[in-house]
Amino acid sequence: MTKVLAFVSIKGGVGKTTLALETAAALVKHFDKKVLLVDANFSAPNIGLYLDLTEENTLHHALDGTLLHNAIYESHGIDVVPASMYYDGEVDIFKLKKILSKYRSRYDYIILDSSPNYEELKPVIAAADRIFLVTSPDNMTLKTTLKAAKIAREENTPIEGIIVNRIRSPKHEQSLEEIERISEIPVLARIKDHKVMAQAINEKTPITFLDETNVIAKEIKRFASAICGTPEEEGFFQRLLGLRSNVQKERINREFLRQGFYRSD
Repeated sequence: MTKVLAFVSIKGGVGKTTLALETAAALVKHFDKKVLLVDANFSAPNIGLYLDLTEENTLHHALDGTLLHNAIYESHGIDVVPASMYYDGEVDIFKLKKILSKYRSRYDYIILDSSPNYEELKPVIAAADRIFLVTSPDNMTLKTTLKAAKIAREENTPIEGIIVNRIRSPKHEQSLEEIERISEIPVLARIKDHKVMAQAINEKTPITFLDETNVIAKEIKRFASAICGTPEEEGFFQRLLGLRSNVQKERINREFLRQGFYRSD
């Protein structure tokens, strides 16, 4: 059964687009899944720019009456629906769920990148089966991100967990335990900031395809394995040294996610 997954936060610059794109890339590359990636950031879309895709037909056109298949483009094995940076027509963003419903049977996963705008986020959460909150490891961003959790609960959309992105100086940032205590939501992945992000944007290529040995690509692969119910691979040093407490906690959280997806099938 197709699952519609949304990456959300009510704050720009936390890396929702990167995580949505990299998760789609990992599901395609490592797990042979058929994925539709939709840029549902209606007012400030980025996926088309990331992948250097045309905007001849976009999600905005589909919301305005054009058939969605005219707005689907292929990039790195992922089917992608970009959005328009500028669009003059009438758009009803609450049609998103309806137009996606016709394509659920064609894909294993439909992944939605969202807008940080509170009102624009509502139709994305309404269209999703599950959401993943995205935050950077600072208290201000975390508390802002939790506003998205409030919308999800109002829409009865399950919140599967939090991805902590752009970790730079763990000593001076919120720890996994602190984030889980404040949010009462499990942390599923921790993504370190890395210069490869800038390289990937410059080369219009997901990190997963650019360098699958990179620390970001490896963590995304572990996260994607939990989404699709595939056992998580252990690296040599994990087996040799054993699991540290934070890593162990994340793996436990991902295992709960993995089992939860099994139960929903």
